[in-house]
Amino acid sequence: YMIPGADYAGNFLQIALLYFLFGVLAKLTDFEEPVGKRSKGEGDEVDRALGMLLDDSDYRRMEEEEDDNDEYIEVGARPLSEILIKTDLPLLTLFQCLSYNIMALYMSQVPLPLDALGYTPNQGTLVITAHMLGMFVPGLVSGRIIGRVGIWTGTCAGFLVSILGGGVMLVNYSLALFFVGMTLVGVGWNLSFVGPSALVSTIYTPKERADVLGFNDGLMLLTIGIFALTGSQIYKAINSWRVFIYTLVGISALSAFAAVAVGFGTARRGRLKINAAGDRTREGDAADAADSIDHSEASLEGSLEHITQAVNK
Repeated sequence: YMIPGADYAGNFLQIALLYFLFGVLAKLTDFEEPVGKRSKGEGDEVDRALGMLLDDSDYRRMEEEEDDNDEYIEVGARPLSEILIKTDLPLLTLFQCLSYNIMALYMSQVPLPLDALGYTPNQGTLVITAHMLGMFVPGLVSGRIIGRVGIWTGTCAGFLVSILGGGVMLVNYSLALFFVGMTLVGVGWNLSFVGPSALVSTIYTPKERADVLGFNDGLMLLTIGIFALTGSQIYKAINSWRVFIYTLVGISALSAFAAVAVGFGTARRGRLKINAAGDRTREGDAADAADSIDHSEASLEGSLEHITQAVNK
């Protein structure tokens, strides 16, 4: 209400001020140059074992030692183009973009139907508050949930919860259902976003961190900015809250299906590499890293855990 005819101008001015202060603090911060070291020979067996499960050791195991008696070797940084081609970084970034933008379109546009239905700005603020609680409160337990069910299962479940949230708001236009629906959309974002974003941290060495995170976060925030600027125009072009929800539900359904496909592909790839490791072990061409692996566990997390345990024995 700071500018006549621009109800939310004050919010944008506050955000602009916070971003300016953040930029000043970032400029004044002396960031250390990333160091990629490990002791000579350390982790080689684990790297080979993970290479059996994943693509050519794309997911690298890095450990830093502080023992001055160890001999160190430098771990070089791959070009970003090589990382994009040989790892799952583009796929992980895509899922993060889908998760974040589905949520952001709901959150940024829900004030419009609330205003059209005659609800007050304070009531709209409470709906957004409930939505944000749904986004961040599950973070207290979502890590454990995803750890138990698997990353791609958790990602799929998150998109399904977002679909449920949209479906709730399609029942009728009562304020209570807006509360419930937007809260579920927040929970869905948390579950669908955490897994892919966590996997990003497994594909780079310390020296590659800036390039990988710069690409991942930069592209994701770019898409968020684009849809934040164009979201209202999209909503006005559709000119229907129900059709708008149907559109986002459809995108969520496709995203959930894609997560299932990636999960099955990861499990199949894990089984093939485990079987290949077992064959090489029996032929005497590889170490006994796969001897104690339970072939019934072909999920990404289970396979990694068993391989690591086998190598450490």
